[in-house]
Amino acid sequence: MKKSNSPVAGDGPNDDPQKVGYGNPPIPTRFRPGESGNPRGRPKGAKGLRAELKAELDEFVTVEVNGKKKRIRKRRLVIKALAAKAAKGDVRAAHTLLALVIQAEGFEDRRPDKQKLSDHDLQIIEHFMQGEATGTEKAAEPDASDDSNPDA
Repeated sequence: MKKSNSPVAGDGPNDDPQKVGYGNPPIPTRFRPGESGNPRGRPKGAKGLRAELKAELDEFVTVEVNGKKKRIRKRRLVIKALAAKAAKGDVRAAHTLLALVIQAEGFEDRRPDKQKLSDHDLQIIEHFMQGEATGTEKAAEPDASDDSNPDA
């Protein structure tokens, strides 16, 4: 007898629920609908040094200042202690404090009342720059009101 190629019940891959193989795990170990294969998920891992330092310095502590209790951040407390040591003459504390100030604010002079040059000073600078641009070494002409020149 020959086998026929006609489809017969029981020949399909989904017809036998107990069939186990690639893509067909045993029924008791299959995930139930709505159940995750990794319920707890990937562990978060350790925080980095930057996060740990920030968390620690952002905590509040209670200190007594002039008889009054105040809540300030640890970051502020460390800066206050460093500034107090620098003010008492501790060279290392002063060096550290200045390095922090330079890092935070930079080298720029940020005073709003910077002294501006007068018009006369600006003319002198402009005259000098023109002489430099042309390559001549012409001396600046003295003012007529200048009596200090004996050759005039």
